[in-house]
Amino acid sequence: MKREKMKYIGIALIFLLCGVYYLCTQHNSETDVFQVQTTEETEEIEMTGVPKEEETKEQQLIVHVCGAVVNPGVYTMKPEERVYQAILAAGGTLPEAAADGLNQAGILEDGMQLYVPYQGEVTVSTEESSLETGVNINVATKEELMTLPGIGESKAEAIIAYRQEHGDFQRIEDLTNISGIKSGVYEKIKEQIRIR
Repeated sequence: MKREKMKYIGIALIFLLCGVYYLCTQHNSETDVFQVQTTEETEEIEMTGVPKEEETKEQQLIVHVCGAVVNPGVYTMKPEERVYQAILAAGGTLPEAAADGLNQAGILEDGMQLYVPYQGEVTVSTEESSLETGVNINVATKEELMTLPGIGESKAEAIIAYRQEHGDFQRIEDLTNISGIKSGVYEKIKEQIRIR
């Protein structure tokens, strides 16, 4: 009888020890998994400076496209994408849009509002329009320069030679640096020339 009791106690102890061993190994493996995950996250932060989730968020731009577009709204864009791509994301422009009123090649910025103007909302100032119609002394040919009052063949050639030697004119007043073009000639042509 006593031997049987000892036998049962021995079996119970074996089961108890097995259970304790099992629990200990499970706890250690969970700890190892946790440590591996933590190590991976730490390595990820060390390599990039930012965890993957945050990095993904930073690689997106939120842009509000409104005005003369088919589907105005807020759009998620990628860094370095251009204004025209945001307009396309909004379904393109309406027929009454004045799309030339904004720089479609511009780079998008996070949080920006992109307004596509309607026709009639964009006007070119008279100063700008007069500049556009003048002779661009930085690119004009000899013949084009000779259309200016007081500029003959020799002065046109002198302008081109000065341009080739010194680069583009930075101000229209720089014309007076050319021998043969004095203030009298400059006063005659200053309203008819431009540098851009």
